Amino acid sequence: MIKMGNHLRLTPDELKAFRAMTGVLKPPRTIGEHNAALEKAASAWREEDEGPASRLLQAVLLAERIREE
Repeated sequence: MIKMGNHLRLTPDELKAFRAMTGVLKPPRTIGEHNAALEKAASAWREEDEGPASRLLQAVLLAERIREE
């Protein structure tokens, strides 16, 4: 991952993981886009299922967010 300010570029492996976690094909160009996609995916799981596996997946997705500086 390359970060410069709020801009972001993921490696091919990171982009593959991001796509698998979020279902978003377009690479995020900013930290905000990255975090918003993860939060949207976590929210979709929360609405779909409230079981323990869903809560664990939500926690994993939210833990992948990048802290903005």
